[in-house]
Amino acid sequence: MAGFLLAAMPVLTLGLGGVEAAHWSGLRQTLSLALMEAARAGATHQARPQTIAQAFEHGLRMAYPDPRAAARALRERQAALGAPWRIRIARPGPEAFLDHTDPDLRGPRAYPGQPLIRNDYQARQHTRRLAQGWPEGRGPRSGLNIHEANTLVLELWWPHRPLIPGLGAIVRTLAPLAGEPTQSRLMAAGYLPFRRRVAVAMQSHPAVWPDLADGRVTHRVPLTPDWIAEHAGPDGVLGTGGTPLTDTPRPDPMPDAGTVGDPTTTPDRPDTGEDPDDTAADMDQAERDGADGADAGQNPAACEPGS
Repeated sequence: MAGFLLAAMPVLTLGLGGVEAAHWSGLRQTLSLALMEAARAGATHQARPQTIAQAFEHGLRMAYPDPRAAARALRERQAALGAPWRIRIARPGPEAFLDHTDPDLRGPRAYPGQPLIRNDYQARQHTRRLAQGWPEGRGPRSGLNIHEANTLVLELWWPHRPLIPGLGAIVRTLAPLAGEPTQSRLMAAGYLPFRRRVAVAMQSHPAVWPDLADGRVTHRVPLTPDWIAEHAGPDGVLGTGGTPLTDTPRPDPMPDAGTVGDPTTTPDRPDTGEDPDDTAADMDQAERDGADGADAGQNPAACEPGS
């Protein structure tokens, strides 16, 4: 009997370790999917922290199909750590708003004067930054170009309680060896820190938001009203396209998306040296030819999805 126990202990330990490792692998994938869901929601809602938090917790249904189990897991982590999980908005950061905020943008704002980074006309904005003398269009404070400033980057810290009994005590013992304060704090409480990171392109104008009071979604530097007032210009408005590196005058503000294609305005016809009547006749003939080709069923594969 004693010999059996001596032989079985290593086997059982390896088996439990395999179960724990398999659970880690599945949990990491689930957390990545939940974080991607949160990032997509934030990309369409101006990187609003509350929206990101709600979308992430909704995505946790993949790890906790039972809503009661999910609520219980979040309560336990909140009681032990203060926040059940933490997401940090790594980009756009405060320096990006100092460089790329557009005070002329007429977009949706939660409060008057809320700083926004323009999400549309990015190619034109990049050309403007190059004309200002910014190397590769990168802002002097953030080092980001307008495309990077319109990329939402989220970093997740998720505390995982080990399944194997006794592994939590080992994790607490190793906490002083952790390289980051957040990681050390989670390990000191007996949790394994899982870290995930995701980046998605913004689909709305990034805005300055305060951190969530419960600490679930924060910024690297809290974007408080005091911070805005400290970095605002003499007119009290944050952002003038950054500090130009040359004396290039600031161009006229770009049109808003809502004013593009205004039916009350007619764009000037470019001077091509062609007779307008002949051009219109050629266009009519091209349209008739295109219609005939469509009726004849030419090139049917062009409308089929690629394999």
